[in-house]
Amino acid sequence: MGRKGGKAMRFLLSLAVLAALAWSGYWALAARGIERGLAGWLDARRAEGWAADAGRISVTGFPARFDTRLAPLDLADPATGLAWSLPWFGFSAHSHRPQRVTVRWPETQRIATPTERIEVTAEAMTGALAFRPGLALELVSAQLSIGAFGLVSDAGWRASMDGAEIETAALDERPGAQRLRLSASGMRPPEKLVATLDPAGLLPPVFQQVAIEAVAVFDAPWDRHAVEDRRPQLRQVEIGRLDAQWGDLALQAAGRFDVDAEGQPSGSLTLRATNWREMIALARGSGRLSAPLADRLEEALGLLAGLSGRPGMLDVPLRLALGQVWLGPVPLGPAPNLRLR
Repeated sequence: MGRKGGKAMRFLLSLAVLAALAWSGYWALAARGIERGLAGWLDARRAEGWAADAGRISVTGFPARFDTRLAPLDLADPATGLAWSLPWFGFSAHSHRPQRVTVRWPETQRIATPTERIEVTAEAMTGALAFRPGLALELVSAQLSIGAFGLVSDAGWRASMDGAEIETAALDERPGAQRLRLSASGMRPPEKLVATLDPAGLLPPVFQQVAIEAVAVFDAPWDRHAVEDRRPQLRQVEIGRLDAQWGDLALQAAGRFDVDAEGQPSGSLTLRATNWREMIALARGSGRLSAPLADRLEEALGLLAGLSGRPGMLDVPLRLALGQVWLGPVPLGPAPNLRLR
């Protein structure tokens, strides 16, 4: 190799060393910034009256990643009475794409409300989040994957499911709108709830599956302020598809409704129910419908189903208004309050 070739090699080697030093400096500064940012966030929450403690904050993964771990982590919001305790909580991002984050939860967690404590177990619980660049950390999309999942309350109930997948994506053409997809399988609700819904024990204790596709419009973006200040509130929901299966009962729904400032929905839904007579029997047995009202509904809906030529399947429109769910002029019960605490 000639003298010129040697100079070229030394020049390239010098550039490589400088690039490595620059990248090392960037990584170290960014890692330190993450640690300080998290510590500052916890300090700010404590200043607002929260209980907010992380035993240790660490950032590893040099040179390609920022792997952040808080162990343990305890948060409690006095305004809502909610508390969350984890042995550890972790998230990571590629060094060159810090706005895309992978989140990991431990196998055990604890959630406390003003009335009970709930032990949460999950075989695998991971998420992938994408944020818009900036300090607000506005959520662009999220995917959450949950394996076998269980809840055990000190109030005496337990529930579980085999797994779930949840996806959200912001719709840029509609401010505040999020496209939602959810699928869950093998759901085992609390025994007391099942006994209330099905006192005769006609159905299995497991809901086979639920799938939902919808668009939800909120009054504010989901960003760091949703945790620090107030939760974004629903203003409109469009259900494109809802499928649920419990034993031989099948339910499909689609529709659209608005949500007022008090969390009350108003709008309409179209339901398709298979084996709908069993659903009325469940509502009668649980006390949600009185016997006379259940008889009148079964007679009227039987006429509608007979006109369609499919007596076991029923298409029926429902209205949400005045805090109630209505079938024509007949109130079926209170509508759910959708205010987020």
